[in-house]
Amino acid sequence: MSSKAVEAVLFPGIDVRVGRVSDSSDVLVVEAVSTAGPGRCPDCRKQARRIHGMYQRSLDERPLASRRVMVRLRVRRYFCDRNSCSRKTFVEQVAGLSERRRRSSTGLTGWLRSIAIELDGRPAARLCRRLRMAAGRTRLLRLLVAPAVSGPCAAGAGGG
Repeated sequence: MSSKAVEAVLFPGIDVRVGRVSDSSDVLVVEAVSTAGPGRCPDCRKQARRIHGMYQRSLDERPLASRRVMVRLRVRRYFCDRNSCSRKTFVEQVAGLSERRRRSSTGLTGWLRSIAIELDGRPAARLCRRLRMAAGRTRLLRLLVAPAVSGPCAAGAGGG
């Protein structure tokens, strides 16, 4: 499969460029690089001007033609130049693909969350195994944690 075809199927509208695709017996390894503009500090939201360095992170992606997909994504680490900000460096996140501290793509995380909602624990893990998605029952159950509620209801104003 060509790198342009993989890019069109896996990353439509996402700021990455596929460099190489390695095809082994059961895993498709896609090497990609971020093409997005300079990132913003997650704390103070100031746009970065200086690059600290680059590194490669690995992300599990949704299966393609019943084959497991691994994305090796090259991203930039930036300096935050705002003196009042406590964060000195930060890593760019590619919108639509990566999230902070996640080892799976946002697309795969969405699929796993949907499976966990429908099936729960062990049945969900069995389905993921059959679909070639690496996810155990505890990982799937962690995806079910409800988001924090804000507003007057969260303050403990009970009703009865």
